[in-house]
Amino acid sequence: MSAHWRNFLAGVFLAGFLFFLGLFVAVKPRILVLGSSAEDTLWSQKFKQGAGAVLERNRRPLSVEWCYLDVPDRASGASAVAAAEARRTVERIRPDVLIAVDDPANAFIAREYPGLALPRIIYVSINELPGHYGYNGRENVSGIADRLPLDALRDLAGDLQPRASRRIAALGLRNEAVMAELEQVRAFDWSPHRLVASDAVRTFEEWRRFVRESGADLLIVLDAGHMPRSVDDAGTVSGGDVVRWTEANSKALPVGTGVGFVPAGGSLSFAPPPDDYGEKAMELAIDWLDDRESPGAPPPVESSSFEVAIRQGLLRARGLTVPPIYTEAARENGTLYP
Repeated sequence: MSAHWRNFLAGVFLAGFLFFLGLFVAVKPRILVLGSSAEDTLWSQKFKQGAGAVLERNRRPLSVEWCYLDVPDRASGASAVAAAEARRTVERIRPDVLIAVDDPANAFIAREYPGLALPRIIYVSINELPGHYGYNGRENVSGIADRLPLDALRDLAGDLQPRASRRIAALGLRNEAVMAELEQVRAFDWSPHRLVASDAVRTFEEWRRFVRESGADLLIVLDAGHMPRSVDDAGTVSGGDVVRWTEANSKALPVGTGVGFVPAGGSLSFAPPPDDYGEKAMELAIDWLDDRESPGAPPPVESSSFEVAIRQGLLRARGLTVPPIYTEAARENGTLYP
């Protein structure tokens, strides 16, 4: 065979290889994970770890991309710019499945697609009911609802002093997520304990007043993010400083509901687990892309899991202990601090 023919056949082989490679990439299912928080937040990192564990076990060819709005809530001034950029990402990738994490990702982006053939939408960790985003009855929508571990918090109140009715309060920085969480708290049956106070405040001055005046035995801290010092002082107090002040000054035991509460200086938290949410969301996505035994979207799920974080020294300083099952859960999770 002449060199000319060898070069020709090599070119044909290379062209065919590139064609089929491009075809393979084009038809490979695409998953886009759209997070509301910044990529470097603890919640985002642990969510990605959970999703990554599922992807490591997966043998089906997939294309998975990640996009982060870096928008703490829907009222953020940067929301319009972030939403426009994320929308362009959706249009560029044209995902088969869009995993929208937290309320801003659903409010700004995912709610535009219910009822369409693509993308299929998986909502994760939304405080609003799915119907708020137009998801009810839509064949291209499934998801995981965000529910606070209120049963565990009620049990904890009894564990702190058995056979006694405890007074419970709930506090958070005013935003849409906290307002939705307060609705869960207020609608929950706390008996034999009592919910004696609940509020969403705007400033650190209001926060301190609530902590000092709540009259509670157990203080549920829903969100302790950055906040203005007062209506007259434009300076801000960091979320970590809020947590540490609360821990040092609250007569009631503060229990956080976010994964960052104990790392910031809190003593105890019962938080919806972002790694479990990541696993469940990616499992739903892959299940949806596979040939399902029943047609349509996989049914929505509600996570009943929570992760425990404990800072033992702070609990000892209060003369408190928690049941060993919580300590062991925190140890297993890597969230047991000295």
